[in-house]
Order: sequence, then C-alpha cells, then structure tokens
Amino acid sequence: MASRTVHIVTAIAAAVVSGAVLFATAPPTSLVDAPMNQQAEAGGELDSDVVPELRDFYDTPMPDDAEVGQLFAAEPVDGAPDDVKLYRILYVSSDLQNNKIPVSGIYAAPSTGSGSEGDDSGSEGDGSGTQGDGFPLVSFAHGTLGVGRPCGISQTPLQPRTPGYTAWAPHIKPLVDAGLAVVGSDYSGMGAPGPSSYLVGPLEGRGILDAMRAVQDPSPLTGDIPIDTSKLAVYGKSQGGEAANSALQLAPDYAPDLDIASGVLLAPGYTPPIRGLLDTVIDNPTSTTQNMFVLLIARSYAESYPDLVSLDEILTPEGIEKAKLLDTYCAKALTDQVSDVPLNQLVKTPVSGDLIRAMSMAMPGTKRIPTPIGIWQGLEDVTIIPQFTHAQVMAQCALGTTTFYVRYPDDDHGSMNYQAREHQPSALDYMKNIWDGEPAPDNCANRLLGTLNTAPAVN
Repeated sequence: MASRTVHIVTAIAAAVVSGAVLFATAPPTSLVDAPMNQQAEAGGELDSDVVPELRDFYDTPMPDDAEVGQLFAAEPVDGAPDDVKLYRILYVSSDLQNNKIPVSGIYAAPSTGSGSEGDDSGSEGDGSGTQGDGFPLVSFAHGTLGVGRPCGISQTPLQPRTPGYTAWAPHIKPLVDAGLAVVGSDYSGMGAPGPSSYLVGPLEGRGILDAMRAVQDPSPLTGDIPIDTSKLAVYGKSQGGEAANSALQLAPDYAPDLDIASGVLLAPGYTPPIRGLLDTVIDNPTSTTQNMFVLLIARSYAESYPDLVSLDEILTPEGIEKAKLLDTYCAKALTDQVSDVPLNQLVKTPVSGDLIRAMSMAMPGTKRIPTPIGIWQGLEDVTIIPQFTHAQVMAQCALGTTTFYVRYPDDDHGSMNYQAREHQPSALDYMKNIWDGEPAPDNCANRLLGTLNTAPAVN
C-alpha cells in the first residue's frame, strides 16, 4: 500500500506542477476562440437555496432477491413537459464492501419516436432494447449538491432553486431535447438511504454504471422506453466529471456488459491526495465555500472506508458538529450554514494520513481508460482549478487513454454548462460522432499546451 501511495502521489504532484507551469506559458492559439457563454448570467434559478422535503418514495423497500443493476421502483414526475417522459427511479447498486444498496435517480427520454435514425412515426420500437433500436442513453453525473437524503437531483427536478433543477435545466433537458435518453444517479445516500459518496470515485462510479444497467432494457415501470445499447455514453460536470471519470475507469471490471462508447467530463472535480497541498488548503484562517467541500469529503470517506479512517480522526469537535448539518441542508443552503467559521477550526492538521491513503485509493487517474474521453474546461473557473484539469489530461494521455481536450479562455464554472454543448467543438457532437462510427478525436500529441490545432472550428 505504501509504495502504491508514494507512486500515485509522486505522479500526481509532478503532473500538477507541470500543468501549472504549462498553463502559465501556453500561447493563446491553444484555446478555443470564443467569448464567454452568456446563458449562465441568468443563473438565479440555479442557485439551489431551497431544500426539498424527502418523498416517501425513497423509502420503498429493496426486494431481498434484487440483483445489482436492477430497477425495482419508479414513479412519474408530475408536471413534466409534454415532450418528455420523466421518472424517479430506484435501483440496486453496491457499496465498497460489496453489499447491495438501493440508489435513487432520475430517468428522462423524449415522449415520441424511438430515437432510431429516420423514425418520425412516434413508435417506441419493439421493446427489445437491442442494438440499432431505440434512443441513445447517457448516464449523467451531477455536480456538488451535498450528501443528505434531500439533496438528490430526482427530488424536484422541475422546481427552480432546488438541487434537482441545477441538473435538469442546464444538462438533462437539453440532452433529451437532442433526442437522447438520460439517466442520472442521485449517488448513494442522496435519496435512498446509503453511505455518503462525495468524491469517493468507486462508489459514485458504481451508482452511475448501475443506473445505466437499470434502464437499458425497456420496463413498464418507466413507460417501456427503448434504448439502443450500442449507443451509450457517460456525461458529468464538476463532481460529476470526477464521478464519470471514475465510472469509466471502473467499467471494464465492474460492468463489462456495458458497451460505453465515450465519456464527457466538464470541469471535472479532483482533489489530489498530496499532503502538502491538502495541509495548505485546510490551514485556511478564513471562512470560505471550501468548508462545505471538506466536510463532504470527511463524511464520505469515513463512511466508505470505516476500517481505514474515522470522522473524529479528520475533524475537530467543532467540525463534527458542523458535519451534522450535512443531513438536512444542500448546495447553497449548506454552504451558508457551514461557512461561518474558519476552515482550520473544523479540520485537524496535519491532515490524517489514513484519509490521504483512502483518497489515493478512490481518486481516478491511475489506470488507462479503454473508452475515449473528452474534457472541457473554462480557464476562468475558480471552483475547479484549471491546472488540476490540465494535470488530469496529462495523466490520461500518459496512461494511453484516447483523450480530447478543449479549453475556453473566458468561461467559468457556470458558463461551461452551456458552452461545452453549444459551441464547436461540441460535447454533444463529440458523443454523436463516435456513435456514428467516426474515430474518436485525440489531441494528446499536443497535450503539453492543450492545443487544438487538429480539431474543427478551433484556432
């Protein structure tokens, strides 16, 4: 374990430092020539300061004989647009101790057509879910909203200022409008009861993959939506970018039955398990939004790796008290509750060595991913540090992953929700072109500068 951790930490440290230097020296021609996408400017409805009340649906018992990847309950979401079938779902996944657990999520698809090319008949196909018939399926991985049971995206996806709306409006609905079926895991513990999973890659990844398994076959529980199983993809933003990365890394061993064609990672969140870096972050004498992120990590790792690290090993007594708020608050409401004290009063320093070891086991980026990935990053992002994304790109390229990297000079964390999908090179076209049999683009040869000279519509 020690040698593996040292190897990982050394590799990541070198990548982060190199990424920072290369970021600072990269010429303008390595960037997409596009101004900041302005849609995010209207973002008041996406602030997510309303915590929804947990519905009884999420306590539906999981059948004793249910199998991992099985759908066992669903209910329609009231008020869905006429052109969309929209459901809350419950399915079976597994925790890191390989116990079966219930996980909730959202499932959406166009209400007419089968998704197959040239089909305007409104037919939903023969219900076989076979290759070439039905809608392409994207497993969507959402960004940071918390870990509490009310915080999942399936709770109130159509209600502005709630966690679910932050996934529905900028991501899920536009993908459905493009003719895709979309399943989005709430992640373990965010809806159905289960261990917290924030930035615990193997646990997030299981939920993402099992959500895809749960809906790939048409079911009367969800309107017999047909899926073309030859057209699968994973798509994640922020925390969800890290989670999608983890799912793709996990898939060959955990879900070899899924033929995933590509992965899209938008501003993927990543916390390098490097002691010096973590100690610097934790030793912050001010109160910031980092408080929430750190508390989420502490809670999730203590619950997912109970034999390795405990909450009182990570947090101070004041931090443990603040962590209790994770059960009842989400997103901006949670940030407001936990950002009233300096971070260094909540977390013990130096950072627990056991936590660092657990993080080195859970963070992605240590194995080649056989599925092509595209990574989109805005350079004005102050939530996901661009240098960390550059380091991830360099690591994936070094591992041999087919990697396409796109950078926007003026976009921030919010505007990338739209820019990556609407501007060329488009994340949506990236998935569709690969489904249509085009070779996956790869600019790893230019990775040191993040250049895109070989990509269409890029200077």
